[in-house]
Amino acid sequence: MKSALDHGERARGDWIIADIGGTNARFTLWSPNSGVSSDAAVSYRNDDFSDLPSLIDAYQRAVGPGPARALLALALPMTDGQMQMTNRPWTFTARELQQTLGLSTLSLVNDFVAAAAGIGGLAVSELMQIGGERPGAGPSLILGPGTGLGAAAIVGEAGAEIVLASEAGHMGAAPSREDARLVMETARSRHGRASWERLLCGNGLAAFDAIARSSTHVRTPAEVAQSAIAGDGAARRAVGGFAFALGEFAGDLCLAFRATGGVYLVGGVLQGLDSALDVGALRAGFESKGRLHGVLSAVPCFRVLAADVAMRGLGRLLDGSVRAPLVEVRSADESIHEVRS
Repeated sequence: MKSALDHGERARGDWIIADIGGTNARFTLWSPNSGVSSDAAVSYRNDDFSDLPSLIDAYQRAVGPGPARALLALALPMTDGQMQMTNRPWTFTARELQQTLGLSTLSLVNDFVAAAAGIGGLAVSELMQIGGERPGAGPSLILGPGTGLGAAAIVGEAGAEIVLASEAGHMGAAPSREDARLVMETARSRHGRASWERLLCGNGLAAFDAIARSSTHVRTPAEVAQSAIAGDGAARRAVGGFAFALGEFAGDLCLAFRATGGVYLVGGVLQGLDSALDVGALRAGFESKGRLHGVLSAVPCFRVLAADVAMRGLGRLLDGSVRAPLVEVRSADESIHEVRS
């Protein structure tokens, strides 16, 4: 398993780095001398491009000739074979992408692996604690709803910070409240199966809202967030149900990993909700674990206030601060450093 970028490769000059989710893509440059650049940052809407190579090519053209290496965070499970974005019909292999873009080195990581790698670089002022006590010495988790639902774990080993990739958002949903169960049944009837991601994403928030309004008209996630911020009662109830279910999911993962180091919450949905996020409902869902309520009551949750945590994580992967699973291909040889679980 390839878990760290080669030091010689890192030291050779600028890298293109990007956080490419289901809806938006953010690009910038990283260099060993100055780190992550704010001057070279560009954002794109994925709907404006037909495939992944054309999206990345747009940034290559924007910055001009120079960077021949790229580290990309993508919303999909990593493999050495054919890959497809989880919430977009974009398919590719690492080798095909590297050759199409004319890169000497292409490294790929899961988007939440990148976000997890960025947690250790955050300042205290960039975190808002939601209940619990001080972080313990155990693993930490990062998770969050956006176009989909991402998750990853952070562990320490012999002084090293290591990120473990996860597709926990695709585990079967098991919510306890009636509103979430109705969302789950709607998802199950439509897709044949209801994962946590079907509930805890932008479209999931919209489904909670439609149920709260007893309506067949489904508003966009942005409309729900704006209504909740404005104080609309139905939207606030929807956000409360969504937050409780998010807390339940986070609590389940915390028990699975015995994550006494804390749970870090990110994602476009939480950013959009801003002050309307019902942190009380989230914490209640997190701790609602019956006999193990006491185990979770001490574990802190943190809302990450920084919007660029994944980009910072890519920088920390490049400077060697963090180790994580990745796929890497180089033009110098025909090898693919594959990721194995």
